[in-house]
Formats: sequence, structure tokens, C-alpha cells
Amino acid sequence: MKHISFLVILLSISISSIAQKWEYNSSAFGDIPDGLNGHQQTAAMTMDIDKDGVDEWIIASRVGTPSLIYYKFDRAIGWRVFSIEKTNMTIEAGGAHYDIDNDGDEDIVFGGDWQSNEVWWWENPYPYYNPNVPWKRYVIKNDGQKQHHDQVFGDFLGIGRDQLAFWNQQMKTLYLAQIPQRPKEGPWPYSPIFSGDAGKSKSWYAEGCDAADVDGDGKVDLIAGNYWFKVEGNKFNAIRFGDEGGRIKAAKFKVGKRMQLLVSPGDGKGKLMLYTCTGNAEDPKNWKGVDLLGRELVHAHTLEVADINQDGALDIFVAEMAQWSDKTDSKPDQPNAEAFILYGDGKGNFNKTLFQKGFDFHEGKLADIDGDGDIDILSKPYTWNAPRVDIWYQNGTGVAKQKINKEIKDRIGLEMYSLRDYTKTDLPGTLAYVKGLGINEVEITDVTKFTAQEYKTALDNAGLTARTKLTSFEAIRDNIDQVIADCKTLGIRYVGIGWIPHRPNQFGMEDAKKAVEVFNTGGEKLAQAGIGLFYHCHGYEFKTLEDGSTLFDYIIQNTNPTNMSYECDVYWAFHGGQDPALLLRKYPGRFLAIHLKDMVYGQATGELSGGTPLTSDVEIGTGQLDFKPILRAALDTGVKYMYLEDENADVKTHLPNSLKYLYSIK
Repeated sequence: MKHISFLVILLSISISSIAQKWEYNSSAFGDIPDGLNGHQQTAAMTMDIDKDGVDEWIIASRVGTPSLIYYKFDRAIGWRVFSIEKTNMTIEAGGAHYDIDNDGDEDIVFGGDWQSNEVWWWENPYPYYNPNVPWKRYVIKNDGQKQHHDQVFGDFLGIGRDQLAFWNQQMKTLYLAQIPQRPKEGPWPYSPIFSGDAGKSKSWYAEGCDAADVDGDGKVDLIAGNYWFKVEGNKFNAIRFGDEGGRIKAAKFKVGKRMQLLVSPGDGKGKLMLYTCTGNAEDPKNWKGVDLLGRELVHAHTLEVADINQDGALDIFVAEMAQWSDKTDSKPDQPNAEAFILYGDGKGNFNKTLFQKGFDFHEGKLADIDGDGDIDILSKPYTWNAPRVDIWYQNGTGVAKQKINKEIKDRIGLEMYSLRDYTKTDLPGTLAYVKGLGINEVEITDVTKFTAQEYKTALDNAGLTARTKLTSFEAIRDNIDQVIADCKTLGIRYVGIGWIPHRPNQFGMEDAKKAVEVFNTGGEKLAQAGIGLFYHCHGYEFKTLEDGSTLFDYIIQNTNPTNMSYECDVYWAFHGGQDPALLLRKYPGRFLAIHLKDMVYGQATGELSGGTPLTSDVEIGTGQLDFKPILRAALDTGVKYMYLEDENADVKTHLPNSLKYLYSIK
């Protein structure tokens, strides 16, 4: 049901600066069923429970039954409510998800509140779901002190399988539990990694945790309270980055090697602080905080980060609670509670907009809950008018996005540089191998051993086509007529430049200007021959300028979009400190193609060198990159060609597994 009066009020606040409309639905109006019966809704989490590519919404209560449910949006019949836990359990705020039993689906974790010394996990019953049949529950912890507000999974020890970090507030301790070989035979072994009032200050207790590569060394770090933890062996070294903790998110609001750390006061008063590192991330003195709102927030228990308006820059959603007490009357503790969206520009700056006033947000979430490709805002109060849930659909509920693996079916090609050592000795056999992988299209590079006609004949005999080709900067600048002739022979529609000559590790503005001149001149001449020109990014171009932009921004903004396209090598974009999905969305329509390859954990990023050991290429799905948002962004922004690339010597072992993984993404 669309609530027009509410929509008009909301538009008057924010539509002047953004092209979004928010359609409001609520269980208070009967748009969404009330799945819980209790008046203390403690926890919320979003995840793709049933592996259909669309997130579900999990909500917990510590009063009444059921105590744990999830909402699933069904386009045929509307919202469906499924029970996870039917007994009365005193579940605390927080929650985490991971494939605990290693069966291919994500399981969930929640901890007990001040009344319980337990932490539990529930086994995902995929693919058999019944709204009335609860999930099987197992014990992680059932001793020691009580209250477990916040958990997070991450491979902090670098052992190839995530560990669970969780707070125990009454013990004032942060614990780490490794998943045992038989996780159902709990409790799990766990050990302390930090003790103390981490970021307590004005808040009631230490809380908040996240997992991210804070310092750009290619390893997952733990962030909790007002510390981030550098792991050396099995030791967690606590590095203080700010004065207060709370809800916490690690993200890159501007390009660079290191994450920025964002904190809001979840249970108390404080400011929305963004901490940026100006040097060695292990030195607390190098972390500087900025107040993003200019006022204190009260119980801002909602803190989320996403590219809400899909402009290629991360945004912030932060919101206060209207009521935090356990009273059941209708008068809230803070009747003028506010919720804000801070729209980022990708350079570390934000445009603050007031999203709501007088609503209660507790554990609010950003997720595409209706599967139409844009970010929606989900909220539940803690006690205010509970049980209750509220949803703001961005631009209503649009047409459902097709599953990624359906959209990319038969579209994944191969960059032939991956098999360069094989083509040198057996071009026909190598191309036959590629065809045997189920690949129909390839991107080729200059191979001096073969003439263009010889390569074309081999492609035809193998049943492969090539529409793109990489060549050198010098060839476009100095010998473009030969490039055109070769492209005509091969049937190439687009020719690309894979490297801009420059002094090692010193790519600068003069190099960028030189490239722009060659790109524009070469692009115009190639266009006259019916051929497009593109540039393949290689990481060094993401050097930042004084205004927060990059040399790549300069290049792409100063080349003619009619004649000049780009190829996003997601590996090199990531190595240069970029989020490849955000980069694609920042310049919709400018990226003709992408190279798909993954980076081993432990390979540092943000070095702007454009070079890494070949052993850093790993099977897609086993490294640092997240390919679901990358592929979705590529599909949404008009990327035409997608090429798998792997320069590792074990390429033939990797390729089948990488393809299998890509075609499993929904």
C-alpha cells in the first residue's frame, strides 16, 4: 500500500538534492504482517537465506514467542513470515551469518542478553523451508558472564575459514571462537582477545564490531569498540583509533589504501564520528576524527553504509531511537528522534539530508529487500509501538532484477593473455581447450609469433570469436594504420591500450595528459575506420589529487565518450584502492568491458604500482574481491564484454573453478 501523505512530507525534505522517491509501508497500516508478539524487538539482520539472490529480513525479540523470525518478500502473494525460533529466548542486539557447517548456505548467530550467558547458532535448513517449522539451534557458549551485544565473522587468523568474534558485556571482554570440526557438538572453544571498557565513555557498555582490511595489507582485521586489531600470529594487538565506540562501520568514503572508521553512539549520547588515518595505521596518533553532523545523537542504534543513490560513492544512513526504555505507554523518550542520509561524493565529503523525524529506528538496515535493484530502508523499533516493522521502498517496488547467473549466461569470455605460455607452442590446441570450457568469446593480445590472419584462422577453426583486442600505447600513437589493418583481419570491433608508459611508481599528471591526447587522437582515427578505442585500467592511475579526485578521473573526464571507452580490470582497480563496483557505477556507460580476476588474501592494496606477483591471482571466489556487486554493477551500467583473466601458472586448474563460481552467483 502506498501512503501518499507521508511520501509528500518526505519529498519536501530531500528530493531537492536527489532523484529518489520513497514509498512507505508499515505493519501499523497492515501493509506488512506483524511476525513477533513481544514488545522488545532487540535484533535485526539481512541476508540471502534461501540463495535466490534477494535478501531476507531477520528480526529477534526477547519477550514472547516466537523469538526469532524472518520476512521474505514474495511478488506473487506479498510478505511471508517464517519462524526460526519458536521458544522464548532472551536474544540481544547484534547477529552474524556464515556457512558454519560448510554445506553451502549461510547459518545465523545471535547472543543472549543481560539474562543469559549463552551464544547460539541456527542451522539454515536450505532448501526446505516451512513457515511453521523452526530451525535447529546449537550452542556456541553457555558459561561465564552474561550479555552478548554484537558479533562478527572474519578470517582474522588467516587460516582459510572464518572465526567468530563476539562481545561479552558483563565480562567487559571481546572473545574469539574458531569453528570446530563438529560445530553442532558445542559449546565451542573460545578465548579472550581484549578486555576493558572499549569506547564505553557515555555509552552503557562497549559494543559494535566489524571486519575489514583496515590498513590495506590484504588481511581481514577486527574493529570493535574504539579499537582496531592488528593480528600478529595469534595475538590481537589493540590500536585505539578514537575516543568513543558504539555502532561501527569500516568503509572507504574516498579512494586510498586504508579504510575510514565510522562510529555512532548506539546506546547513549555522542557524535557521528568519521576517523581517517593520516599515516601508519598502527599508530593511534595518526587517526583523526571529524564530526559529520555537528550535533550529538541520542541512541543512534542504526548505522549503515551503502551506495544508496547508486552514483558510485558510499553514503551513510544513521538514525536515532525514539524510545529505549522498556515502558509500554505510547509516549516516547525522544519524540523528535531523527534519521539522516549523508550522501557521499567519493572524496570524503557528504551532503546531509534529513530522512525522518519522529520515528524510531533500532538496528535499521539498508538492503534491496524487494529485489528490484535499488536500496530500501528497513526499520523496527525496540519498544516504541512494538511489535512493529517499517519499510521505505526506494522508488517503490520496481521490476524484479533477473538473477545474475541468468544474465551472464554464455557471456563470460577469456582474456587470452591468461594462456600466453600455451599459445606460444600450440595455438590450435589451446583455443580448443578454451572452447572446451564452454567459452565462446575471447579477448586477444598482440602475439608477434602469429600474423593476424593466422590467429583469425585458428579462432575460426576453434569456433571462437574475438571482438576486442589489446595492443600497446605506442602502436596507437605511432602505427595506428597497422592496428586498423590487423583489427579488420581479425574482425575486432574494439581495440584497447593495456598500459601507459611511465617511470616505475611515478605515474603523474603529465603522463595522464599525454594519455588523454593519444586516446582522443587515436579514438577519432579508429572511429573513422569503424573501430572503437578503450583503455584497460592498471591501478597506478588511481593516485589521488588535492581535490580528492584521481588521475583516472582526469583521464576519463577529458576523453571523448563517443570514441573512447574503458575496460575495468577489477583486480587492478581494487589494487589501486578502488571498489570496482562503485567505479563502474560512477561512470555508467563508459566501461565497455571488464576483466574478472581475484586477489589472494595477504596481497597488499593501494600501492599504485600496477604490478603484483603472478601468484597473487587466485580462483575467483577464494580471494579478496566480492563479485556479486561487481557483476550487478556491470550489468546495470552497460558493460558489454566480460573476460575471465588469470595470470597464475596454475591457470588451467583455476579456470574451471572460477567459471563455476561465477555462474553460481545470483
